[in-house]
Amino acid sequence: MCLLKGSVIRKRYILVFWESESEKMDKYLYNYYEIKRKYKKGNFSIYLCNQLNKSTICGLITRKGGNILTVSGTIKKCRKSLSYTMENNIHLTPSKETP
Repeated sequence: MCLLKGSVIRKRYILVFWESESEKMDKYLYNYYEIKRKYKKGNFSIYLCNQLNKSTICGLITRKGGNILTVSGTIKKCRKSLSYTMENNIHLTPSKETP
């Protein structure tokens, strides 16, 4: 049994770095999972989902080539993480698994 604090469905913001095709993935996430993009800057996107489907969406994003940088309850924390990443020129590379 999972106890949820406050509302039955709490919102989660996911900060993602896309290597390519961010527009295509925005349409895919919205059409099939009703996940809305709330903010975009370059290859970075912030998506809004709920806490019940957060793990499913995070798994889908990583399988489709996105790097998840932050998952937070507020967009302010995601934007702060984005500005920190851009100011410090943190090089983002996808994690590659070796067989």
